[in-house]
Amino acid sequence: MSNIDNSLWKELNKMFSDSNKNIKLNMYKTSIGQYTLDMLKITSKSALGSIIFNTSGLTVDNWIRILGSENKENRGILSYNKINEQGVSNSINKMLIVGDDVIGGNFALNSGKFADKIGDVWYFAPDTLEWESLEMKYSEFITWITLGNTDKFYSTLKWSKWQDDVSNVKFDEAILVYPFLWSNEI
Repeated sequence: MSNIDNSLWKELNKMFSDSNKNIKLNMYKTSIGQYTLDMLKITSKSALGSIIFNTSGLTVDNWIRILGSENKENRGILSYNKINEQGVSNSINKMLIVGDDVIGGNFALNSGKFADKIGDVWYFAPDTLEWESLEMKYSEFITWITLGNTDKFYSTLKWSKWQDDVSNVKFDEAILVYPFLWSNEI
């Protein structure tokens, strides 16, 4: 399924560079990206495919992490979703996890887990332990995390010196918040 679309990647890169947020792209060999696209049966002609083909993920403000292909330092979309050699996920049924945040929230594409909003990005919130639709497709989601008001979305979950606390958290790490965000003690 080798349909490489460099024009979309150039558009995404421009959006990343135009952002006032700290965006870090994790780069790697594109042969791994092609393998990942083949396993997921998608092309690089979509925002999801372009990010997977061209990166091993990206980080926004050291808070949100978007999954790409594997590399030696970062887990990728295949391992995060426990996708086997046949392309079948052994993770969350009918959801494809596409990213997470530093406090344990997950972003996933709904491919049938929920009857409504199929194809939308959903968020598993660490404070409610429930899935909620973000009511946006993947490309809109990437635009939102890059250029939108994610601070408002996370306003009840960020603390006064969160930037200092997350500055050294690696792509595969998270911050344990205790008492747990979903507990009555918060």
